[in-house]
Amino acid sequence: MHRVPIRTASVLTLTLVLVYFTQSAAAAGNSLSVVDPDGKAVTATYQGRSINPTLASRYFCHTRDYPVVRCFDSQAEVDADLGIVEPTEPGLKGADTAAGPSAGDVTPDWSGLAYTIAYWDANYGGSALTIYNAIPALSVLGWNDAISSIKSINCGIPRYYLDPNYASSYWQNGCNTWSANLYSVNDTFSSVVNEAP
Repeated sequence: MHRVPIRTASVLTLTLVLVYFTQSAAAAGNSLSVVDPDGKAVTATYQGRSINPTLASRYFCHTRDYPVVRCFDSQAEVDADLGIVEPTEPGLKGADTAAGPSAGDVTPDWSGLAYTIAYWDANYGGSALTIYNAIPALSVLGWNDAISSIKSINCGIPRYYLDPNYASSYWQNGCNTWSANLYSVNDTFSSVVNEAP
């Protein structure tokens, strides 16, 4: 039987290289911060624990504290964290624990009230994202090309763009209008902004 000599240094070097690349790949997939196009370091929490922001689309989240995104297991938990009750039908304002502005006081990026809720599935199903602020790249939250239904709430006028940074064509809902199905623009949005007067 022939034995082939193996150099210990070569095996050790190969092992260290494999460990380095494995840890680097794991770290890249588990980053706890993502920089959006505006240069903001976006972070997310799930049940109070830090998570990779691109995983936010797996949960029910809100952007009230953007660039910090808070995520939970249900929309009821989001509502409890925000101190609101989600509207139950189009045209109704969500009950808020603090008095909000009148429609005339709302500006295009007024962050005091949520202006839209995006849903992963049609008919307001699946995970949801309650949005307060302009989001220049939904991809940082795992929501790029993933929205199938939307609600305009608190008389917001959400404009969902097909491209990041509010570029290209868009879908716009009017004040307190709901869209249970997005038809030809299903799973195509990349950024969103409130266009309320």
